[in-house]
Amino acid sequence: MASGLAVAAAARAARRRLEDESIPLVGVMGAFVFALQMLNFPLAAGVSGHIVGAGILAIVLGPSVAVLSMTAIVTIQCLVFADGGVSALGANVFDMAILSTFAAYGTYRLLRRVLPTAAIVIGSMTGVLAGASGAALWVMLSKPYGAKFFAVMLGTHFLSGVIEAIVTVAVVRALQSAGLRCTLAPEAQNA
Repeated sequence: MASGLAVAAAARAARRRLEDESIPLVGVMGAFVFALQMLNFPLAAGVSGHIVGAGILAIVLGPSVAVLSMTAIVTIQCLVFADGGVSALGANVFDMAILSTFAAYGTYRLLRRVLPTAAIVIGSMTGVLAGASGAALWVMLSKPYGAKFFAVMLGTHFLSGVIEAIVTVAVVRALQSAGLRCTLAPEAQNA
């Protein structure tokens, strides 16, 4: 229910921000993050990670459009690839599309004027860790895991966050060097 309400609010906000010339960038960025999420990389014995992409989308497109794009990505992965499962879709949307996006964007906005590149790095890492924290809490509500589980989740996702931060900086820099202007999150152009 909370995920549905947040996505509806994001849709309303995005409608006010979307411009015709920005729609191709939204589609390309969404497809790019979708592809990145499909790639898993080893983090430790028996543990793999993947890029979430909420930070990339939030910094480049702004939070409302990023929430919609992440919701579409998570939903397609659930329905087409059975990734996450239908019963966990609301939780996954909440963790990756809402929590990760707003944590990444909020941190980025807070730091962008003082530490532009660090704002991208810390923002994207914060998004990954916020989503991982949400997922860990959902799991801990359903199973009697303790603080050790939470610590392991954050530790492994910290490594994923580092990789995502590197990718996010590269993407933002590539967009800037290509001269692409995104009217949805213009402050990203000054990062």
